[in-house]
Amino acid sequence: MRMKTRLLYVLAAVALLAAACGGEEEPGTTAAQPTSDTAAATPAPAGEPIRIGLVYDIGGRGDQSFNDAAAAGLDRAASELGIEFSEASANEDGTNREELLALQASEGADLVFGVGFLFGEPMANVAAEFPETSFAIVDSVVDAPNVAGLIFAEEQGSFLVGVAAALKTETNTVGFIGGVNIPLIHAFEAGFLAGVQAIDPDIAVISQYVTEPPDFAGFNDPAAGRVVAQSMFEQGADVVYHAAGGTGAGLFQAAKDYSEANDTHVWAIGVDSDQYLTAGEFQPHILTSMLKRVDVAVYNTIQAVQDGSFEAGPQVFDLSVDGVGYSTSGGFVDDIVGQLENWKDRIVSGQVSVTRDPAELAIAPPPAVEAGAPVNIGLVYDIGGRGDQSFNDAAAAGLDRAAAELAVGTSEASANEDGTNREELLALQASEGANLVIGVGFLFGEPMANVAAEFPETNFAIVDSTVDAPNVAGLIFAEEQGSFLVGAAAALKTESGIVGYIGGVNIPLIHAFEAGFLAGVQAVDPSIQVLSQYVTEPPDFSGFNDPAAGRVIAQSMFEQGADVVYHAAGGTGAGLFQAAKDYSEANDTHVWAIGVDSDQYLTAGDFQSYILTSMLKRVDVAVFNTIQAVQSGTFQAGPQVFDLSVDGVGYSTSGGFVDDIAGQLDDFKGQIVSGAIIVSRDPADYQG
Repeated sequence: MRMKTRLLYVLAAVALLAAACGGEEEPGTTAAQPTSDTAAATPAPAGEPIRIGLVYDIGGRGDQSFNDAAAAGLDRAASELGIEFSEASANEDGTNREELLALQASEGADLVFGVGFLFGEPMANVAAEFPETSFAIVDSVVDAPNVAGLIFAEEQGSFLVGVAAALKTETNTVGFIGGVNIPLIHAFEAGFLAGVQAIDPDIAVISQYVTEPPDFAGFNDPAAGRVVAQSMFEQGADVVYHAAGGTGAGLFQAAKDYSEANDTHVWAIGVDSDQYLTAGEFQPHILTSMLKRVDVAVYNTIQAVQDGSFEAGPQVFDLSVDGVGYSTSGGFVDDIVGQLENWKDRIVSGQVSVTRDPAELAIAPPPAVEAGAPVNIGLVYDIGGRGDQSFNDAAAAGLDRAAAELAVGTSEASANEDGTNREELLALQASEGANLVIGVGFLFGEPMANVAAEFPETNFAIVDSTVDAPNVAGLIFAEEQGSFLVGAAAALKTESGIVGYIGGVNIPLIHAFEAGFLAGVQAVDPSIQVLSQYVTEPPDFSGFNDPAAGRVIAQSMFEQGADVVYHAAGGTGAGLFQAAKDYSEANDTHVWAIGVDSDQYLTAGDFQSYILTSMLKRVDVAVFNTIQAVQSGTFQAGPQVFDLSVDGVGYSTSGGFVDDIAGQLDDFKGQIVSGAIIVSRDPADYQG
């Protein structure tokens, strides 16, 4: 989104920060009084070894971010203070937070930590049950006489890395990835936006959150982080900052992949800890990290319990006590340290106050549709239109579902054979009063940018691309993840040890399908041979609607020994299905085709017995959800990612041909969702 053209610095400290302005006691803390008159927890005798119980949030020790910062403070206390400690991690859905806190307290811990604001309610319950035990919570405040709230001025540290991004960008476009769309993470975004604007208010900032509450998986989804980051780099960003915990690993991978694939160099900015130190092969791409000194807060709180000076209530860690800051590892910001330090001094002195609310810095999106008002949707298909039994039909399914379930009005049109009227059709839908206009395909990018600027009060959405505008949502998919699964299916089903891939047009979007397919095949058996062929080269996009060419290419692959062929070629795939039937009948054998986008078994007619599975790219879900968001007033501009974690991609089981391997495929899915497997969008990563 393009930011306002004047610099804004607004002091919008939350109430809990304002309440925490007591005198300093120890380096790194600002003390506050207990929040009630009830007696505080009994302190441990000064100097006597104490026992600490620490409960990490989802991701645990080893996330190379927030939890690891807490672990560093615990390890330092064990080394320097001689404390004993016990640690545990919340399960994947966080349902056992209270149980783990209570377990630590019941086993005699003098101090029990909960690492993250989601421990708030569980800690309030457990602290009441164990009034003689001291507790501390990171990123929140609990109103209890035995709980310290360790809170941070994230916006101040984020301001400094925003300055760094603005000073280092060469494209005048930078990005921000937030894990979950909640006020805590808004503070990171707000500070980053303010820092960028401090240097140049004309720099574009692309912002995207991975998940919406109550879904907190956005803090531990590297695969989604990689997709979002890749999209930002493709839009021209050359510096991207994340505040997304373990999801940030995907940003680092994307920075490396994009740089290598495009013979350029883009940057990532880490968060919480100095992520350069744990980034391994990604170090050359870590410009800096916003240091949120959870390690200092944990260590100081342990020390306070040990020496008998523990106090309940908010303890604030800001720039004035180096509770937040930026890293210099790698030396990539050495040339701008003087400027960063100058900005730091201005914040500490009060000359610059940084808001925690990004809305005070960003252009407002179009007004929400009034609840209950009729909603009209205009949808423009790309070449091939409704009836292509693939990509466009998937969008049509989402539109039809919205018409049936949400009672929205609909209007639709299809681009002509050479696509020259895309902009005209988008403008027509907007001029006729559509509340939301959808363009089905990345080729609508430039036309939509022009029309969205002309109709700023209209919401727009584009499939398979993003447009830098405050009224356009980009519906993008982790095609490589779904393609991995059908690649694994092909490898498990081949009897010849040779499989094939047909791409419609040789462009990066379709490379992602090939890369995922190659990765899935190799995960099962790296010795399997993969034949790959693209139908056309850009700017010729007829490869997405040329069944005759698809039939010729597929026939050639079957003749070379392939017995499973996957296509990502839109209407061209019909030729693959015909070739599978023809070759099988002519050679008294049985070869397989794998469909794409929709469940192509359902529309394959007499080719059904040759459709092994289809890679489901849930354009229907994306279209329906976006329409529903406009109707409910929750529409958001920017990239919206549909990956395996939200079933935005997947594989079909119609026909029952993969029932015997579904367990193996679902195991791979689980590994991708957890981040144990990260799938590249670049076929070169799996070739040679």
